[in-house]
Amino acid sequence: MENLYKYSSWIIRIGVSLLFLISAIAKIYPDPSAYFSITTFEAKQIVPLGIDPFLAAILSRLLIGLEFALGVLILLPFYLKKIIIPVTLGLLIFFCIQLGIDILLVGNSGNCGCFGALLPMTPLEAIVKNIILIGFLLIFLKISPKGVSKSTNFKLLYIIYIIICLVLFVFIPVKSIDNPGALIENTCIGELDPYGPEPVSSKFSKELPFVDNGKVILCFFAPGCDHCMKSAKELAVLKSELQNEFPCVHIVFMDEEADRIPEFFDFAGFEFNFQIMDLALFWEVLGFENDTPGVYYFWNGNLLGDFQGINEDEFDVDKLKKLIQSK
Repeated sequence: MENLYKYSSWIIRIGVSLLFLISAIAKIYPDPSAYFSITTFEAKQIVPLGIDPFLAAILSRLLIGLEFALGVLILLPFYLKKIIIPVTLGLLIFFCIQLGIDILLVGNSGNCGCFGALLPMTPLEAIVKNIILIGFLLIFLKISPKGVSKSTNFKLLYIIYIIICLVLFVFIPVKSIDNPGALIENTCIGELDPYGPEPVSSKFSKELPFVDNGKVILCFFAPGCDHCMKSAKELAVLKSELQNEFPCVHIVFMDEEADRIPEFFDFAGFEFNFQIMDLALFWEVLGFENDTPGVYYFWNGNLLGDFQGINEDEFDVDKLKKLIQSK
């Protein structure tokens, strides 16, 4: 029986370690860049809690560093029962509470960012995952054999954590927000369509009022995102097909990798109207529950088409074409 407990406790430790390491790596997974991934985690999970974007950037790196450290330390025998397991349980409980707040604020939709772009999860799915991990850790505390937890120099624990955090801050530095607003390069200037539906104010009317005038396709893209580039290329092809029947397209780019915008339009084959928006404001305007690429079709402010992300609601150019041609 003692051997069974020993092997079971090791299975739990290795499983929890792998999940923590994968979770930490996924939050900086380069899709399209590590900075994009970590700032998406901030915008999706930390900023909605009312935390300042600059402080959220610092907190995100400290949390990811803690995930890395716990993933390593849980495999070592030092202070397992006194420090490492309790801290791991505390972090999981914290994430459960934070995800629960997210569900209350924006609903159980979109990718919570727990595993970044590697494994999209809704907030509720992530809570269930965390509760299962909490259960396994409690079982570990119950069955772990004597001698599994040893004492050593306490400095070893926080030295490992500090080194991991320093690496994150060096390779993914916190960027200062010099311009929190939007930089308008060009925009759609239209008028209400008297033959269209009754005019209404869209959810973007405050920051992007032009979307309420006539027919407008509004896109939220990341300049280095392959899926966003593909959507832009499909829009360019549709524009050449429909010509004058095609609505005005306006792209809101996040300022992550803004230097790649020329490359973005080279790939698309057409340069649409666009603006660059600070990342924190970008997610605030798009909505924390939504994903990129985001493509919206408006007629006099009425939302007729809503495409987002890369799953079941992803952009479908054929559906958009039918919406444009319908009267």
